[in-house]
Amino acid sequence: MSGCLLVINPSAGKGEAENIQTEIEPILAKHFGEVTVKYTEGEGDATKFVDDAKEMDAEAYFVVGGDGTVNEAINGLAALDHPMSFGFLPMGTVNDLARALGFPKEISAAIKELKDYQLQPLDVGKINDQYFMNVVGIGAIPHAVNHTSSEEKSNFGFLAYLKDGVQAAIKEDSAYYDVTIDGTTYRNLKAEAIVIGLTNSVGGFEKMFRQAKVDDGKIHFLALQGRNTLKLVHELFQGLINGDISEAKDAWYETGEQIKIALSESQKEMETNVDGDPGPELPIELSILPSKLSVMVPKA
Repeated sequence: MSGCLLVINPSAGKGEAENIQTEIEPILAKHFGEVTVKYTEGEGDATKFVDDAKEMDAEAYFVVGGDGTVNEAINGLAALDHPMSFGFLPMGTVNDLARALGFPKEISAAIKELKDYQLQPLDVGKINDQYFMNVVGIGAIPHAVNHTSSEEKSNFGFLAYLKDGVQAAIKEDSAYYDVTIDGTTYRNLKAEAIVIGLTNSVGGFEKMFRQAKVDDGKIHFLALQGRNTLKLVHELFQGLINGDISEAKDAWYETGEQIKIALSESQKEMETNVDGDPGPELPIELSILPSKLSVMVPKA
């Protein structure tokens, strides 16, 4: 195996992704020899291009883009029996996976880190028939994030998500869920929102699951159960400032390897948010693929 397929989302980073090709391509060439470059043009391209990398017998698959592009790449790689090494340059609104892996927040610094990297085992989650790298959200807050406009995300970044999420939390009521974690079922679980994470960073909050590791082989489940939404928002922000959200008074936290979530009887339909984008409606089944990928990270 040799060579690298470099996949660039030209719209990432407010259009800056394409401009950094000249910086990143020679660095990858020093590591992997020949570099083939492809640009995404539509949804799902970063998943489809994994087949091209496989045909090339490439040693590495590297993407430049935001969380959506990274998620697409992981969906292609996780489907392989023996995935090639994975690398990415984070250029999105939140960049949760990059935060969890210790990437520098500045793009120029992240590029420099590529000159000397190490491979880190990375767990991948599966939700129904697709994969995810970081988080699944359920409830009013994730629903609002699903419908945050592209214009707001471009103008305000993460603050756009935060605004819509808080407004939703204030307006919406709880829902009731049937949750099964590693064979144990909890019925009629009342929650304002449910967050399922694989890393410590969720939605840019690096203290959501402080104890979570990218290769711990666990799915981290959190149900926010505030008795009223204003109290819930207050608890949430206090947790962000002071410590682990999963230790908040109105939070129910568990870990597992297999999780099923359905709405209790007579509840309305509900969609999920998967790695920042709309996901499948309930019911869902989640599982963990321990150390499925090897990802390029800054050398310690």
